[in-house]
Amino acid sequence: MFDELDREVFAAGDQIFKEGDAGDCAYLIEKGTVEVFVIDQGKERQLNLLGKGEMFGEIALIDHQPRTATVRAAEETVLVPIRRKLVEELMEKSDPVLNHLLLVILDRFRNKQSSNRSHMASTEDLRDHSSRRSALKGEATHKLSLAHGITHALVNSEFELYYQPICNLSDGRIAGFEALIRWHHPTDGVIQPMDFLWLAEQTGLIREIGLWTLERACRDWPKLRQYTNYEKPFVSVNLSAVQLASEMLVEDVKGIIARHSMEVTELKLELTETVIIEHPELALKILNKLIELGSGLALDDYGTGHSGLNHLQRYPIGTLKIDRAFVAPLLESAQSYEIVRSSVDLAHSLGMNVVAEGVEAKEVGAKLLEMGCDFGQGWHYGRPAALQDLVMRHAITQQQQL
Repeated sequence: MFDELDREVFAAGDQIFKEGDAGDCAYLIEKGTVEVFVIDQGKERQLNLLGKGEMFGEIALIDHQPRTATVRAAEETVLVPIRRKLVEELMEKSDPVLNHLLLVILDRFRNKQSSNRSHMASTEDLRDHSSRRSALKGEATHKLSLAHGITHALVNSEFELYYQPICNLSDGRIAGFEALIRWHHPTDGVIQPMDFLWLAEQTGLIREIGLWTLERACRDWPKLRQYTNYEKPFVSVNLSAVQLASEMLVEDVKGIIARHSMEVTELKLELTETVIIEHPELALKILNKLIELGSGLALDDYGTGHSGLNHLQRYPIGTLKIDRAFVAPLLESAQSYEIVRSSVDLAHSLGMNVVAEGVEAKEVGAKLLEMGCDFGQGWHYGRPAALQDLVMRHAITQQQQL
């Protein structure tokens, strides 16, 4: 990052900033030495002597307060300025909990260092800064509360799996199901995965959630399997980047399958291109072990990630799932139609089968069948439902057929 920043050169004795100045940047010493001092009863009192690789001025940079000391070059010195705008942009992208923690620590430091000093920052600056801090505090509090809630949910069985059917397009038979997690929050109701899995990824809780999901799907599979009418039925479970970064995953899969006496060939593990990108070499090693075990692998959300063709060539993918962003509009969009058609042809040429996601209309399913697509998933074939609801739905259908 520092290679992209400007440099400032100071001769010996040059003042870089003085006590009381409004700080708008920190400095990294690339070459030379600086001395830090304050004026105490009319005399200079040296606080520090800093050399290459050290940083100074960072406190005023972050908390918008005036400089608490004077700094000058002790010899010819080259400095890399790190300006407030850059830091604020980086802080906006950073974790809100860490961001808030940093500001709290700075507040406490300031209270000790300058409780008797007058502040030179303008009222407007202080108001804006206070507003940003309040927003960060709110976001951090929400995030901490949500993380605690996830831990509580794992212990108190608040998570539940919903299953969405994946149908054979040639005859409409259910070939398998995808397991989708839902959180039954005690006060907020049903929380969708997109609203909490991102935090589980950041905090590491995703591994526990992933194991829970895999365990529950394999436990439910004997009942789910009854509702399939396909020669090679399967249940699909999503993998996270955290899981794919641990070689324990293969042993976890082995243990769970053994506990539930499940045919490993009936378990399909889904991953996205993003998951692969984070740990490419380790991912390849683990995925090959899963294939050796007998599990199938599906690449989810195809077309929305990066370097898709490279992933299809390098990794042992057996199923390509085309993202709903291309499937849903294919009757109205010539571009979407061509993307889906060419993806189906490419997958088949590589020996893969294809699942089209987001099929919500009969006409879309018919067009996919025309293209040679193997499977469809979407509201047209069935919405995600809890196991007990699927059982009830199946019983009602049987009664109607009598």
